Amino acid sequence: MLTAVPEKSDRIENVICNDGGVFLKSEKSVIRLALYFEDVLRVSYSETDCFDKKQGEGMLLPDLPLLRQADFSLKELDNEIIISTRKMAVHVLRASGAIKVYKLYEDGSSVEMVENPAFSEALEKSHSIEKFDVYKSVGQIKTEEIKTADGVKKRVLAADKEYVESLYHTKLNLAFAPDEKLFGFGQMEEGVWDYRGTTQYLHQANKKIAIPFLISSRGYGLLFTTQSPSVFSDSQYGSYFYTNADYFLDYFVIAPDSFAKIIGRMRSLTGKASLPPDFALGYVQSQERYESQQEILDTVAEFKKRDIPLSLIVLDWLSWEDGMWGQKSFDKKRFPDVPTMVEKLHEENVHFMISIWPTMNEKSENYKEMKEAGTLLSGVNICNAFDEAGRKLYWSQAKRGLADLGVESWWCDSSEPLTPEWNHIEKPLPENIFHEYLQTTSDIMPPQKANAYGLYHARGMFEGQTRDFPDRPVLTLTRSGYPGSQRYGVTLWSGDTSAKWSVLKNQVVQACQFGLSGIPYWTVDIGAFFVKRGEAWYWNGDYPEAAADPAYCELYTRWFQFGAFLPMFRAHGTDCRREPWAFCDKTNVFYDTIVSFIKLRYKFLPYIKQVAQRVSDNDESFIRPLFMEFSDKAVFDISTQFMFGPDILVCPITKSFIDFEKYGVTEGAVPYKTSPLVDVYLPADCDWYDFWTREKLKGGQWIKAEAPIQKMPLFVRDGAEI
Repeated sequence: MLTAVPEKSDRIENVICNDGGVFLKSEKSVIRLALYFEDVLRVSYSETDCFDKKQGEGMLLPDLPLLRQADFSLKELDNEIIISTRKMAVHVLRASGAIKVYKLYEDGSSVEMVENPAFSEALEKSHSIEKFDVYKSVGQIKTEEIKTADGVKKRVLAADKEYVESLYHTKLNLAFAPDEKLFGFGQMEEGVWDYRGTTQYLHQANKKIAIPFLISSRGYGLLFTTQSPSVFSDSQYGSYFYTNADYFLDYFVIAPDSFAKIIGRMRSLTGKASLPPDFALGYVQSQERYESQQEILDTVAEFKKRDIPLSLIVLDWLSWEDGMWGQKSFDKKRFPDVPTMVEKLHEENVHFMISIWPTMNEKSENYKEMKEAGTLLSGVNICNAFDEAGRKLYWSQAKRGLADLGVESWWCDSSEPLTPEWNHIEKPLPENIFHEYLQTTSDIMPPQKANAYGLYHARGMFEGQTRDFPDRPVLTLTRSGYPGSQRYGVTLWSGDTSAKWSVLKNQVVQACQFGLSGIPYWTVDIGAFFVKRGEAWYWNGDYPEAAADPAYCELYTRWFQFGAFLPMFRAHGTDCRREPWAFCDKTNVFYDTIVSFIKLRYKFLPYIKQVAQRVSDNDESFIRPLFMEFSDKAVFDISTQFMFGPDILVCPITKSFIDFEKYGVTEGAVPYKTSPLVDVYLPADCDWYDFWTREKLKGGQWIKAEAPIQKMPLFVRDGAEI
């Protein structure tokens, strides 16, 4: 006969308070509440007394300053425990350990509590963890080679396993207000604005940057210290955040008095954004790819000949000798004298970036060196960036093969570095992609760090360059980041997108979401990476004729206008050339518009540099969804516009207007299917100036803005000095 085992109680029976925080003990668990800055709460939940310092390590700044016991009050009541600072009150239900956070506002000498909590866990069974054992692959590891878009990679098929440690699946159950909206999470490619009523799988992918940071319309942020794949869900089955592998359940509630300060507090926990070099803020020319040293120099010469400003040119893959994928050195036949090339570029005030890869061909010297040093991930041809020795060796290879020759900035491609969904012809379902990612990463990576490879990779490059070349500001372009990446000179880009109007529309939403994710520098492949349509699901552009098709030129031009108002302004992609002159000839409206927006970027460059300084010094943001800047309630639902810095309202065009049946048939004005007008909302907190006409307009209204192909609606805040 089976005997029921009584469930341990969640009721809090013991409260211990000291300078390390407040510890709440029940029969089942220990909850640690730690306070920072008077408006930041850290909640940690464990079924033991152990709170391992490895939780959040590498992501959080070390030795974060806690409030002293004298800076907060503690009140024990029969039904709840209340912990208060001047700016927040934390209520903990004794019966369940559920936590609610109230924001406090000072009004002279009085303090008034908001009637309803800003944040609330589910009132019952709010926390849960499930123990499991972690093993690593050892001994003889059976692998197979697979050809991917990012080179030949290895996949583990079978291996002996060795016990490493025990970790926990964690789950936090949440209670949202009916009208509450949720934003952030980095970059999710589907273009969702409000995450209420959705399920989001937070794992790294080619077109996904998973950031475990959420901002609520009720004025708080949630930062989870997990570095593992995770799931957020808000559905008929409840609202929760699940992490796959952690030492305990751990998150921060950030509740200052503005949305901008939420971002600031997040960086107080994870690090300030480093200041990029000036050349990162101009126009960046890239494509797949420049074949030789001479082609790079010829391209720069053509920019000069056409009087088109240029700040940075990028060498994509295959700088190495043929077949030596990932080798961090130049093919001397195609790049015979790199120092002279870099010198000539600098004479034209143009800088140089090169792509490097953590995946290496097994015949390459870099691979052999790493294998001998034991700095590869288990069973595969990928650098172990989690290991300090791996990061140092990776940088030393980049230094002697590239940086010592004058390479000054880095495109760290494929820094996921596993994208198993790209091995399928048809795109798997989101939940299947998530589980395949879990399985693939578990064979070669520590599961508690599987989402943060890009963070550690960027750290290695930053620490190496700042040590060996202290006069060179670090610039790293990558497509995988994590909280903390901002302190390592990182700019994220949105991955290998496809040329579709729907994708461009989603990219604008992604820009707004990423602006709420704490990492300030983000960009796109202007015009999308894939223009044509291939066999695989991800090679899915709508334009088989590429730049020869005026319809693609329209899409590219609109994408270009949007890109001109991102932190990095960068053209890149495959299937066709991406220099401005690739888009028809010198007298063509597309070419003229592209060139005009490059020149417009440089007109705004003093303003952009000022914003970059404020981002670094004051924890401000480049991309600002409207509700970050304005109290106007109407702006919470707007993701089609954003502020670029504090003063420029950007309204990207995400649909076609040109009538291509009439285009080119007769000379004269561009023919439109309908009048090129778009709806634009001017927030109510100030008046505005139309950038193009200088007309002054009242805030708090929708207008019809003119959007011929030559213009994207831009508005400047009244009083701005631009």
